[in-house]
Amino acid sequence: MRFLEKHPNFILIWILAYMSALAPLATDMYLPSLGEVQASFATTQPRVQLTITAFFVAFACGQLVYGPVSDALGRRKPLAFGIALYTVTSFACALAPNIWMFVLLRFLQALGGCSGVVIARAIINDRFDLKEGASVLAVMMMVGALAPMFAPSIGGIVAKYAPWQAVFVLLGIFGALLLAMMYVGLPETLDEKSRAPMNIATVFENYFAILDDRRFVILVLTLALPLAALFAYITAASFVFQDFYGLSAQAFGVVFGINALGGTVFATVNAKIVRKISPYIVLHYGFITMLVCVGMLMAGSFLGFGFWWFEVFLFLTNGMVGFIAPNATVLAMDRFRQNSGSASGLLGMMQFALAGVVSFLAGALHATTPAKLAALMGACILSGYAVYLLLHRYTFRKMRRRAGLQGLYSND
Repeated sequence: MRFLEKHPNFILIWILAYMSALAPLATDMYLPSLGEVQASFATTQPRVQLTITAFFVAFACGQLVYGPVSDALGRRKPLAFGIALYTVTSFACALAPNIWMFVLLRFLQALGGCSGVVIARAIINDRFDLKEGASVLAVMMMVGALAPMFAPSIGGIVAKYAPWQAVFVLLGIFGALLLAMMYVGLPETLDEKSRAPMNIATVFENYFAILDDRRFVILVLTLALPLAALFAYITAASFVFQDFYGLSAQAFGVVFGINALGGTVFATVNAKIVRKISPYIVLHYGFITMLVCVGMLMAGSFLGFGFWWFEVFLFLTNGMVGFIAPNATVLAMDRFRQNSGSASGLLGMMQFALAGVVSFLAGALHATTPAKLAALMGACILSGYAVYLLLHRYTFRKMRRRAGLQGLYSND
């Protein structure tokens, strides 16, 4: 009790982190069971892969809906609806009679699960100031990084001892547990006076107004392009480590987990740093460090320096996302405290859509060697930094002086 008195937001922060990790679990825990699903439905591999594609499409597009709805109705009701939909469809996936019903249920599962991600960002914007919000987002990233680290292992254990349907029963239990946690520990953070009117015209007006804010768009691209590099790595990782470097499936799992841990470690460091230093300054130096790391990754890959060089600088490059993502997100969201839900939905959709395009490019360009993967990641990160530098109206030196006096960005 004394701990909770000293840390009154502890329960809220971990509920938000759980909300953001729920949807990634639905994909990563499912991956080890793909072959069994194909055999169970006696279908083709492309149709089974469609269950992943449908999930990603719904996850990206659904954020555009939950954002403005949560601005109009408050955070709890849309979130409860979304998580309930996720829970029900997770259990229903275990009962799907054929592959097409399974694809539809996966689409609906993502449509429910994405509510946690978009509304969590909005709640942080409602509840916390700029620096504390960056710290809370870093904690969310830490938990979010743990989800892909452990989810495939959990899914593999379940698949070893139970049919694939057990994975979705477990996901349904996770959803039900979140609903219970929300009921007990998640207050409404958007009061009646701050809510926006709900009609289609207003929704589009809000989205156009947000897109018209150049700094918001710059910050979203600054966030999305490094994350796209991370998606390229996830897409190509098994081919690079297993086919090129000859790692076993078990060794690959260990390496993949270690690389996921990097984001957790640096996000934890970021959570402490941003309480004392402007998120803008941390973002700037995080980007510089990321550029150096990916440059070393590319140089070593093209010169054939071997596995350890590649792994060390890949770990550091991916880890820098722990400094980029929470700070760019909180700075972008701080532009629109009045329409946090809409801003969060648009941010998530743009981020996920760009990451999906780069993930597709990783496959289309056959980025299955260290050199090709490093080049694609480098192109994403360099593009992100170019957007950050070339489209910004102020130099870093001016912004650094202003950051100490005015917080951060002031609205134009």
